[in-house]
Amino acid sequence: MNLPVTPLDSGRQRVALIDCSERNLASLEKSLQRLGIQWLTVQPDEAHIPDDCLAAIVELDSFESRQTLAQIRARNVPIIVLTQLETLSQIQRGVALGATAILNRPITQSSLYTTLMMARALHERLGELQTQNTTLRDRLASRPLVAQAIARLIVDLSVDEAQAFERIRTRSMTTHRSVEDICTEILNYAAAGRRSS
Repeated sequence: MNLPVTPLDSGRQRVALIDCSERNLASLEKSLQRLGIQWLTVQPDEAHIPDDCLAAIVELDSFESRQTLAQIRARNVPIIVLTQLETLSQIQRGVALGATAILNRPITQSSLYTTLMMARALHERLGELQTQNTTLRDRLASRPLVAQAIARLIVDLSVDEAQAFERIRTRSMTTHRSVEDICTEILNYAAAGRRSS
């Protein structure tokens, strides 16, 4: 699987640095400056986060800003957790916070850039998968609708299941409408016929 990597728009977007200790903040700022990426230092549970965040780096060891992180997640911004030790419990904590990457010390320019790119790529991929899951869930929910329409055609037209589905599929293709729309139309027409008789 190839993950598309969107280049960083470092001129217009900033990395939010959340709950970072002074030492880590200095290292992050130095590396971000060398990369030409702007940043924003977020105070503990700051009420407002600007809209121009390309990612957020949260230090797990001093994390306090749950409301700020909730805002970041609501804006669909990739989250990176920073930790001194990359232990299983820290990874689990990061995943629970919604992180798509982990950055551990010592912080270097190359490790920061790699982590930013990985977090963004994985975040985009997760978004695509969530969209696909929603589409599949909607399709699955419509299956009873298709089955009902097929059953209605079998009864009304005295055809078998394959012929009934082929009629629905053909109508869908010729009218450029979804199978679900055609099934709804068939069932509505049958219901109207029962009401009028």
